[in-house]
Amino acid sequence: MREGEKKKGLSRRDFIRAGLVGAAALTTEGVFHPLSSGMELEAGGRQVSRTTGRERRTVPSTCLGCFARCGLFGYVEDGHVMKLGGNPDHPNSRGRLCAKGQAGLNLLYDPERVLHPLRRVGARGKGEFEQISWEDALNEVAERLRELRAEGRPEQLVFHSERDITTADLTRRFTHAVGSPNCLNFRPLAGVNKQLAHELTWGAELDIDDVAYTQYIVNFGSNPYEAHLLRTSFAQRLQEGRSARFFDGRVHSRAKLVTLDVRVSNTAGRSDEWHPIRPGTDGLVALAMAHVIMEAGLHDERFLAEWTNYPVDELRQHLSQFTLEVAARESGMHAADIKRIALEFATTRPSTTISTGGSTKHWNGVQNERCIALLNAVAGNVDIKGGYCLPRQYRLRPFGTEPPAPTVESELLRPAEFPLVSRGVSERLLPMVAEGRHQLGVYMLYRANPAYAAPESESVAETLRDEAKVPFTVSIDTHISETGQLADLILPSATYLERWEIETPPAFEMVPLISLRQPLVSPRGECRGITEILTDLARRVGGGVEQHFDFASPRAYLRRLIDSLPRLVAAGGLDYLQERGFWVDPEAGAQYESYVGRGFDTPSGKFEIYSERLAAAGFSPLPTYAPIPAHQDLSDGELVLTTFQFNVHTHWLTGNQMWLSEVVHDNPLWINTVTARRLGIEQGDHVRVTSRAGQFETRAWVTEGVHPQVVAVGDGCGHWGYGHVAQAKPFRSQEPQTALVWWGKGGEHAAGPGVSPNRAVLASNDPIGGGQAWMDTVVRVERV
Repeated sequence: MREGEKKKGLSRRDFIRAGLVGAAALTTEGVFHPLSSGMELEAGGRQVSRTTGRERRTVPSTCLGCFARCGLFGYVEDGHVMKLGGNPDHPNSRGRLCAKGQAGLNLLYDPERVLHPLRRVGARGKGEFEQISWEDALNEVAERLRELRAEGRPEQLVFHSERDITTADLTRRFTHAVGSPNCLNFRPLAGVNKQLAHELTWGAELDIDDVAYTQYIVNFGSNPYEAHLLRTSFAQRLQEGRSARFFDGRVHSRAKLVTLDVRVSNTAGRSDEWHPIRPGTDGLVALAMAHVIMEAGLHDERFLAEWTNYPVDELRQHLSQFTLEVAARESGMHAADIKRIALEFATTRPSTTISTGGSTKHWNGVQNERCIALLNAVAGNVDIKGGYCLPRQYRLRPFGTEPPAPTVESELLRPAEFPLVSRGVSERLLPMVAEGRHQLGVYMLYRANPAYAAPESESVAETLRDEAKVPFTVSIDTHISETGQLADLILPSATYLERWEIETPPAFEMVPLISLRQPLVSPRGECRGITEILTDLARRVGGGVEQHFDFASPRAYLRRLIDSLPRLVAAGGLDYLQERGFWVDPEAGAQYESYVGRGFDTPSGKFEIYSERLAAAGFSPLPTYAPIPAHQDLSDGELVLTTFQFNVHTHWLTGNQMWLSEVVHDNPLWINTVTARRLGIEQGDHVRVTSRAGQFETRAWVTEGVHPQVVAVGDGCGHWGYGHVAQAKPFRSQEPQTALVWWGKGGEHAAGPGVSPNRAVLASNDPIGGGQAWMDTVVRVERV
């Protein structure tokens, strides 16, 4: 080659450089969503499946495999959803989609889905139904509702919808239009005890712990690596906080995580410290920590003086009774550990806490949460970056002709024993009916399953069997659940992959967002979304009910909701959401200390350490600790039963999803090694767990990872309805995999379907918030 001539083709260096550029272009984000990676598509281009060669559409939507409401993509070929994946642009979930989200395909294409309206033809509980038309089904419901109205007893309609986050306005609108106040759809994201505690304290429903930017975390009984109320969105930010990070112009060291819990959960096992405290003593430990911080002069004097409604000196005096010695004696933690953690919490800034069911699902749950909130106020963590933050989310306003709230008094909504409860206690509904405190006429349920999911579930099922107490039950669901087996009518519901809804989840980037749920495919069979069902039913009831449902379709209903957000309307409204899946105001930015200038949403405009509402109801107005009565003076052999959630199940809702039940289909009883030895129980033994409410049997899991006075069992197993997969029974269908259910009884590695512990969980409620005390039941355990 002559000097000055260039080589033809690629040099080795150019070849490697080109390969690296190509590899970067083929990241997961680029493969699954080319637009999000900055790649431009030519006009007229289309997506094609590289495995089938078919044209593929990508449809953005919002998951509802749990209640975190992550952004998802559905990949659709020839009207069939081939795969679900995360939406990388979604500001909360950022492209992650957990196993429950992936398994939405199992829900959508389950061969045992209810695809047509069904009417009971045999005795209740026999599971004998006949297929009928929508015309006949809705006319029968409408006739019964007209009869209640004509006879002056519309309050005998009760609409029950657990965790009705997405359609709360719609179901309440329907119930009120009929004339009944009894819409039990208030199950807030964090549970009623946590919700009321925050409402009383700073006027919001929950806290958003800014763990991605924090330096120190005290976790009170939560398990965010498996089962946080905001699941994947929170877990990934927690993991970021637990790693060295670069933000605000410098590198920050990993945050320390200290977990106080009765059990070594996956989160406890990944913490820097785990302290097995006694159930329900979380609030006392928080108060003792606050006392240590104030005595050391490490409290936030400015915030306490300017932004709380209680004098600092009087607060110091109130906290003086919660000494390290008292906290150590009650909780079982060492006093030196409580003091050290308190000082670290106050001096390692910023810091925050995490708290969910482990601290709030107790008889003293509201006060536990108030104590934890106070700890954050004392330490100066309220609504700062990396701290204990107020939620940022939109509130969509009702529209059109809103039916007036019925004036008839309802003990279901305001039980006499819970003076601060105004929106009902769903777990108390059927016990109150059984006690004769409320007469049911028509009982409608949407995706609720009290015969399985309620405490003392066997007595609840007995009430549902009694036609004198529950004359007519309508279950709106995707499957025949345990409650559906006891219903008179079953109306087939569209899954969350087949219907329209608007979501407003709390935002982790501190800027509110709107997230759309839209159909990936048309509903299977004759299934309908809840919007269509209630709209059609309202028109059939007539008598003025229909005027409150003056929208032509679910999309029209959503457009009316979106009208309350002018900036979203200007961006394109529903059309914009259909294309992107979500909307964030581009002119909004993250703002901390959001209370400055406008105050807190409380009567005083301040963070209310002292609550006038609590005082007026006869409760302690200050955050305080009261021992759980049932746990005092436990006799020999008595233990406290706690329940927990598996990472691949959403309580009662996912047992029929094969991919999930193959992973978790059994729930042995966690029992401490020392306790098991004392009771003569060995690993794998069959044991019986008995309470005043009932009993269940399962296998023993003997471990050091649970408090010696506690036994623990996971929920979501032990179905006797919800289809073959939920019951760990193989069956033949058009889906070959249904014959491959290997984990049922009788197989070589048989363990499923597990057991439902709810039959032994005592119905007991926090007297302030009304929330079920899931973690308080006293039991005895014996080897069978």
